[in-house]
Amino acid sequence: MMRRSLTVGFVMVVALALGLGLAACGEEQAVETTATTAAPATTTTTAAPETTSTTAPAPETTTTEAARPTQEPMTIRYATTFVETDAGGKIVQYFCDSVEDATAGAVEFDIFFGGTLGTNMEELGLVSSGSADMVSLGHPPFADQIPLLNFPRWAPPDAQGAIDYFNYLVFDNPDTSTLIQAEAASNNVIYLGFTAGGGNVFIAKESFAKLSDLVGREFGAGGLAPAFEAMGYTVVQSLPSDTYENLSSGVIEATRMDFASTVDFKWYEICKYYMFDGIYAAGNVFAVNLDTWEKLTEETQAIMYGAAAEAETFSLELGATDTAASIKLLTDAGVTVGTLSDEDIAMWWDLLFNVSAVDCMARAQNLGIVNEMTTVLTAAAEFTGVEWSPAQ
Repeated sequence: MMRRSLTVGFVMVVALALGLGLAACGEEQAVETTATTAAPATTTTTAAPETTSTTAPAPETTTTEAARPTQEPMTIRYATTFVETDAGGKIVQYFCDSVEDATAGAVEFDIFFGGTLGTNMEELGLVSSGSADMVSLGHPPFADQIPLLNFPRWAPPDAQGAIDYFNYLVFDNPDTSTLIQAEAASNNVIYLGFTAGGGNVFIAKESFAKLSDLVGREFGAGGLAPAFEAMGYTVVQSLPSDTYENLSSGVIEATRMDFASTVDFKWYEICKYYMFDGIYAAGNVFAVNLDTWEKLTEETQAIMYGAAAEAETFSLELGATDTAASIKLLTDAGVTVGTLSDEDIAMWWDLLFNVSAVDCMARAQNLGIVNEMTTVLTAAAEFTGVEWSPAQ
């Protein structure tokens, strides 16, 4: 399996050769939020699932100890919209502490929590320009600038599977990793790794056991309307900020959202029936400014890769703990929590992937990167076991 060993020089040459003149555009469809949680292992237990990391350590160097250059002391400005007490903030702190410990303080971090340096819509610009040396990049808002990284952003069957899916496409598959890392280099950044997002749930005011049970009910959606309409749902536009009121007033009877947000927004006060849909998110890529990266020795770069891998594992463990606590909160509040059948999960993932792929290919057509996007989507479909072809 190919390791995270693409050199910066090679990636930048490939970026120039590919000629990825990717336009910066503000077009962004409404997307569902993701949070750093993991879904339960079964429908009958509140115990968090065990997690293991399949991310391999950073590539070893062959430089002898005597010849290895010493890392010059430096401070890395880390910008994030997370606050310190968020799961995301804890993961950022974990990563930074790991690097500081492993470098014996040669590399220190100045972390700007809570969007101090910029909003989530400004993160790519911050790290590309060097205004920040590093960010936890939430990539969906930048679909026109980094379209190849914006492949369908969920995967079955669990939180580990979603992390593996992202790592496979961005680091391990030689065809897709070359394209995606070159795209990153064209924006003057390099990717180190990803953190786990959470599970997603269908929720309703009345009992349901399968997705077909929701046909005929008013279904609230802020995005992905074609996927819900394909299942026969009566879709009503409902942004997350309006959904509690819409559920309370009867404008909508059901919706789908990431699990953590439904808890944060207290939708469980109205919807007493939850079903995890077997699809999990990953994202918030550790992104480093390339000029900053080149100031690090090979040894320090290896440490950074290793810290990102450790942070991935930490995010899975933290998510499992948070999810178990949230499930207990819901069951104590009288909510029934379950998981869709394997058949419903497979049907839903096939539909979700193909609807997302339509958007990806339309964007690729506009940007002139149809061949590159086809390569990424083909590998994504094969990895997640879904049927897809460019003709669809």
